[in-house]
Amino acid sequence: MKELYTLREKLHQNPELAFEEHKTAAILLEFLDKQLQKHPQNASEFKIHRFKNSPGILIEYSAGTGAYRLFRADMDALPIVEDTECDFASLNHGCMHACGHDVHMTILMGLICRCLELAPDQNLLFLFQPAEEGKGGAMSILDEGLIQRYEIEAVIALHIASDMPVGTIGSRAGVFFGIPQEFDVSFRGKSAHVAFPEKGNDAIASAVAFAQMMRNDIAQLAKDERVIYHIGKIGGGSIRNVIAESCSLEGTHRSIKREIKDKMNQLTLDNAKKAAALTGSTFQVDFLCSYDAVVNDAGLVEQLKRACEAEGVIYQEAEIAMTGEDFGFYTTLYPGLLYWLGSDCPHPLHSPRFLPSQKSIDVGVALMWHLIQS
Repeated sequence: MKELYTLREKLHQNPELAFEEHKTAAILLEFLDKQLQKHPQNASEFKIHRFKNSPGILIEYSAGTGAYRLFRADMDALPIVEDTECDFASLNHGCMHACGHDVHMTILMGLICRCLELAPDQNLLFLFQPAEEGKGGAMSILDEGLIQRYEIEAVIALHIASDMPVGTIGSRAGVFFGIPQEFDVSFRGKSAHVAFPEKGNDAIASAVAFAQMMRNDIAQLAKDERVIYHIGKIGGGSIRNVIAESCSLEGTHRSIKREIKDKMNQLTLDNAKKAAALTGSTFQVDFLCSYDAVVNDAGLVEQLKRACEAEGVIYQEAEIAMTGEDFGFYTTLYPGLLYWLGSDCPHPLHSPRFLPSQKSIDVGVALMWHLIQS
C-alpha cells in the first residue's frame, strides 16, 4: 500500500522525543481520518480515545463479542543525528527514528486500514504509545487506567530487527526480553593538594573500589545466573594534582529474574557504602529506569508460527535478548506476544544509519492480520 510507505516517510521525517510526540500524533490522526472517510460503512465501529497525560492514542474497534486483543506500537524517537542519506531523512536535526518506531506505527496503522476494509468479527484495541525509550511511556498509559476498562485477552507487538532479512521473524515462548535497570552512583569526599593526602578524602578512590567490588560480586553471581552489569560512564576530579572531591558513575544492569535484579540493586547499595567508608567519603545511589521482563505466552507464539506458515514467512527461534522493552509492563498483566521483524538493514538499532526496508511494513501488517483472526 503506497499510502503506508508515504506515511512511514512522513513519520520518519518528523521524529520527536519521549512525551513530545504531538506532531507524530497529529500525523497519525490526519491519516486515520482520511481512511475513515474512505470507508464510511465501517467507520462507526471505530472510536478514538486520547490520554490526559501524554500524546498517546487508543483506537477502539468494537465489532464482535468477547474480549479484546490489543496491538501496540511505540511513537518516540532518539536524540541521534541521522546519517542514512535517504531522501526522507529527519527534518528535526539531532532527533531520529533510529529504533524503527516509525515502522512500528506504520504497521499498526496498516492493520487498522485492513480492519476498515474487511471488518473482522473481533474486538480490538490499537495503542500508539509514547515514550518507550526509557521515559516510562507504558506506565503512563497504565496509570491512567483507560485500557484496564476493557477485558483484554492478549497484548501483541513487534520490534523491527537489524541484520535480519525481510520475510524472517524471530520470537520465543517464555522470557524474551530481560529486565533492564539503570543506576547512578556518586561519591563525595574532600578536596586537598596531592602533597597532603591526609587532608583529603579521595572520591575517585571510592569509585574505583566500588567498581572492583561490583566486578568481583557479579562474577560470582554470573556463575549461576544470566546477568550483565556495566558501568558506561565515570566522571570525577578537576585537576591532576588535587584529590578529587567528587566522582560519579553511570551504568546499567540486566537480568531475567526479578529477584536477581533486586539482588544486584542491593549489591550496588552495599558496595557503595563500603567503598565510601574506605576513604571517609559519602555516597548516593539512584536507581532510574527499569522495565519488567517481556514474557511471551506459549499459545500466542504458536499462533504466530501458524501466521508465518500462512504468509510464507520464516520463523526463527530467538535467543533471550538482554535489551529492555517497556512492553514487559503489559505482558506482566496480560498474555502477551512480542517478536522481531526482519528489516534488511545491516546497521544496528540506535545507529545513526539504521533504516529498515519499506518491505518490512507489508510483512508486519500481514502477520498482525493473521493474529487478529487466530
